[in-house]
Amino acid sequence: MAFLILATPIFLPLVLKLGYDPVWFGVIVCVITMIGIILPPMAINVFVVAGVTKVPIGTIYKGIYPFIVGMYICLFLFLFFPQIALWLPNLIMK
Repeated sequence: MAFLILATPIFLPLVLKLGYDPVWFGVIVCVITMIGIILPPMAINVFVVAGVTKVPIGTIYKGIYPFIVGMYICLFLFLFFPQIALWLPNLIMK
């Protein structure tokens, strides 16, 4: 959450000046934040799951690797094909 609060006012004017869609930028920031939440050193979700289920952290990481790969694939798709990230917002705004 601190990343969103600190980075958005810094990067949003730059993104707008470069001509990118602010909704697309918001989607990218959210995906990057989700990836950051499950990867070390933060890994807040992993520590919560480990504490609640009493499962070792290594076992949890083995289970989330496919999701990490999927989130990186989504991130790269959103970066190179912004229409994918903007399809639903554009559909709602019509």
